[in-house]
Amino acid sequence: MSITLYFNPYSHRCLSVKTVLLLTKSDFNEKIIDVLKGENLKQAFTNINPNQTVPAITEGFFSLFESHAIMKYICINKPDFKLYPNTLQQRALIDSYLDWHQNEFTKLLDYSKECYLQPLLIGNKVPENRVSRLVDVEEVMHFFIKTFLNNGQYNYVFDQPNFTLADIRAVCDLTSLFICNFDFEKFPVLEQYIWRMFKITDLYQSHKDYFNLIQKQKYKNQFIQSILTKQLKQEQITLYFHPLSSPSRAVRSLLLLAQIDFDEKVIDILKSENKSDQYTKINPNQTVPSIKQGTFTLFESHAILKYICEQYRLFDFYPQENLRLKALIDNYLDFHLNEMKQITDYVLNSQKILNEQELKEKQLNIDKLLQFFVKIFLNEGKYKYIYNHKTISIADLSAVNEILFLVMINYDFNQVPQIQKYITNIIDNEYVKQSNKEYLSTISSNQHNNFNQFNKQIITTQKKRGCC
Repeated sequence: MSITLYFNPYSHRCLSVKTVLLLTKSDFNEKIIDVLKGENLKQAFTNINPNQTVPAITEGFFSLFESHAIMKYICINKPDFKLYPNTLQQRALIDSYLDWHQNEFTKLLDYSKECYLQPLLIGNKVPENRVSRLVDVEEVMHFFIKTFLNNGQYNYVFDQPNFTLADIRAVCDLTSLFICNFDFEKFPVLEQYIWRMFKITDLYQSHKDYFNLIQKQKYKNQFIQSILTKQLKQEQITLYFHPLSSPSRAVRSLLLLAQIDFDEKVIDILKSENKSDQYTKINPNQTVPSIKQGTFTLFESHAILKYICEQYRLFDFYPQENLRLKALIDNYLDFHLNEMKQITDYVLNSQKILNEQELKEKQLNIDKLLQFFVKIFLNEGKYKYIYNHKTISIADLSAVNEILFLVMINYDFNQVPQIQKYITNIIDNEYVKQSNKEYLSTISSNQHNNFNQFNKQIITTQKKRGCC
């Protein structure tokens, strides 16, 4: 039976409950109760919650109010998600935190609501004791850090192996201070704690309306802005690549699509720069691409693509919460390494094959490979993106950059017409075009007038749009 959540998007108690519903994959719908207009005081809502507060839920004829009671109710019905421990002692610890939270941590909510949110939304006068109240808020935060996070030694409240209801409740109330432009730099342990929690994509979904309100405010410090934009302050990535390398262009495409600041250094593999001692220290396999971020180095394009997605929370490109979809993306990436890499081998060796029959056989193998790709991963061309993902994923970036390598030898894509539409869909993206700029420019300078119509269109279209 579906749950109905009665909530307000600026109530952090409501955000806690909504986050739990999302995390437990609960079937629910939501109804906004505008407390500023007194909708919580109307009889219809009072019948559901006689206390006239949000949040509240109904499930059939059953109704429940008080956020902690609701969160526990949801988790007891969804034990597999382990947000509320099953063992007596561990559950008692979480209950202990939640009781303390209700008595003390809600000072954050009262401070942010009365000193910032209400003056902003309904024009209330700012309390004269706003500055002195901040001292009380910071004392509570110091106690939270010392007692429940052991001065930063614990990742989660009471050193639980994973986040629990306690952490969800804590982080949702900490975000109430965003409207105050609170200086979290004075609390580096909390900065790390909030970042750790916001790896949970459902937190962004539950906070969407509240974060939109924050974004409209003129003054946002660097930490708050970094959370709002999902951009962790960290060392810049250096990409070592070559524009003719399909895996290099895949990684470069992701960095451009995600608008991540990065440096790039061309490693001229034609001049064996990849075999230099300096580059071998970065990538002992002497291949491109590779990346360096601070002292950390990584090679192999698929490992790099996944790392960037997880490091910068690019879950539209590589899903984290939907484990089945993530497994499907991984499935393609493994297939790519085993099979699609034949394309690069075919292109690089086609000029060397003098036997016409052997060349035809290899081309036939590529035709069959692309037909299999269309049939399995694009559902006979019915999917716009691999496995019908809603947007371009890292699977598509790996695939399309590999397939585009066939343009270099004027491959006849008419053999697999669905591939033409797939390539066009993705290469039409301005950032993917930008990533392929030098590659297509190289082809353009090499007598491309003899190319077939589709390949010529790919190249000349890039020129017209200023990408070559």
